[in-house]
Amino acid sequence: MRKSICLFLKLSLVCTSLLGVLFSCVFAVNDGYSHWSRRLLYFTAQSNIWIGLTALALLLLRKKQARERAYLFRYVFTVSITITGVVFCFLLAPFADESYHVWSTQSLFSHVFSPLLAIADFFLDPTPFPLSKRHIFYTVLPPLLYFSVASFLEAFQVDFGRGVFYPYFFLNFRSPAGIFGFSSTPPFFIGTFYWILLFCLFLLAISFLYAKKRSLFQ
Repeated sequence: MRKSICLFLKLSLVCTSLLGVLFSCVFAVNDGYSHWSRRLLYFTAQSNIWIGLTALALLLLRKKQARERAYLFRYVFTVSITITGVVFCFLLAPFADESYHVWSTQSLFSHVFSPLLAIADFFLDPTPFPLSKRHIFYTVLPPLLYFSVASFLEAFQVDFGRGVFYPYFFLNFRSPAGIFGFSSTPPFFIGTFYWILLFCLFLLAISFLYAKKRSLFQ
């Protein structure tokens, strides 16, 4: 019964994550983006693609060694998609105006359903896949890589699709708070450096909690 539930969760996750990204690209212009491809510059799209392809791999792979690697990726990307859901619900949606259509179907797929399905599958899947404690730090790599690329694009004033040169307000190096400063202008209360530091600490905390609850440590 539990394996059947996990099979359903993985199939659902593949649909919500990949279709969510597809629909967000299809309706990008309606949501105010200059081109559908700009949607792919956001961590939301990338984290959904990562977790969706990993879930698909776990459905298709049969070799033990390949599946073990896929389970490690599933652990890393489950943390990434968790961050996507938390940041959207508590940092982005409350400050977004109506033009963003934050509660549209494709947005719910990418920001709410996919994180919930990924977390449920992670904890309900009975398949053992032991981790060493160093693997916790792997979960920080996708967001850090994204922050680095986004910062590079921001430095060269690349339009992220809505006439702004940053993907999220906390990666706006030219905000009233700047990089190391503080501000009373919402939502730019603290500088970009502090946001990235907070995200890294939160990522590590979530990573440790997930592994501990699943008793994955060797």
